[in-house]
Amino acid sequence: MIGTLRGLIAEKLSDTLILEVGGVGYELLTTVDDWGAAQVGAETKYYVYEQVKEDAYNLFGFSELSSKLLFAQLLTVQGVGPKGAMSILSAAGENRLRQAIASGDPALLKGISGVGPKTAQRVILDLRGKVEEGTAGLAPLGDSTYQALVALGYTPAQASAAVAAIPDDIKGDADRVKAALKGIGR
Repeated sequence: MIGTLRGLIAEKLSDTLILEVGGVGYELLTTVDDWGAAQVGAETKYYVYEQVKEDAYNLFGFSELSSKLLFAQLLTVQGVGPKGAMSILSAAGENRLRQAIASGDPALLKGISGVGPKTAQRVILDLRGKVEEGTAGLAPLGDSTYQALVALGYTPAQASAAVAAIPDDIKGDADRVKAALKGIGR
């Protein structure tokens, strides 16, 4: 499986990016925000979700691990596939979507093309309590170390405390996760 890709953005197509890695161009479907922020020629890292089907192979790219993890959580909701999850993330934005889920308000989702009232309600009901609200004062949602710890089953409070205890001189996602796990005692 492909977890991340780092390379140069070779092209921006109508709704995808071509990321060149070692001479190979990978076509990534991205959120509207990630597509808008991408600049041709810039070196960028994307967290990747692979969709392998009998008749298709799609790569979904996210500039932040927290977006990929939220995308994966959306896929657990009955009736939401990868393209639907990408539409929801693109239309709502990560933080607004987290706020809507945390507050139990499906109104934001109902206005998204392809998301009916039943699906909107299902997203809220299935993910409420599983998704942290994206506002100031809560854990750093963009911190990949925090997101990795939450994905490993630690509570948001445990993950926040572990991230806060990591010495500033430790850089790199893998090293930060190792340091956090040592701090937790695992």
